[in-house]
Amino acid sequence: MTHEHPPASEAASYQSNFAVVHFSRTYDEAFTLLVEARNYLSAHRGRNRGRNREAIAQCVEEMRMTTRLIRAMAWLLTVRAVEEGEMNWDEAVDVDDLMVDLRVCIDDHRDDCGLLSPALMDLMGRARALYMRTARMELQVAARCSG
Repeated sequence: MTHEHPPASEAASYQSNFAVVHFSRTYDEAFTLLVEARNYLSAHRGRNRGRNREAIAQCVEEMRMTTRLIRAMAWLLTVRAVEEGEMNWDEAVDVDDLMVDLRVCIDDHRDDCGLLSPALMDLMGRARALYMRTARMELQVAARCSG
């Protein structure tokens, strides 16, 4: 899956570490994962949806996976807005919001979910890895903007 990405603007107030090519691949990965997760969850809607503890734990982890993907995509779109000159890095980083997201998204309780399909486990792992990469990027920018 490819998307056209315009070149980075020279007007950004913070000198970005994100090369356009690297950003493009990460964005494409996030978009692909988001669509893959949507398709998986839609196809498996209603399965294992009892009120037992394992079903609830699985639902929570599926929501955490979705949150990770949405948060990663939001950050990547923010990077694109900064690179296009639509906002500056100081406006792009909300440290309080980032800290709340980190507390929710870093947790990993897949082991509490009982028997998850290998496909779902793979999706959850890739979503977590993507989220951790984008969170590190955002933390780096936050540190430079506040320092």
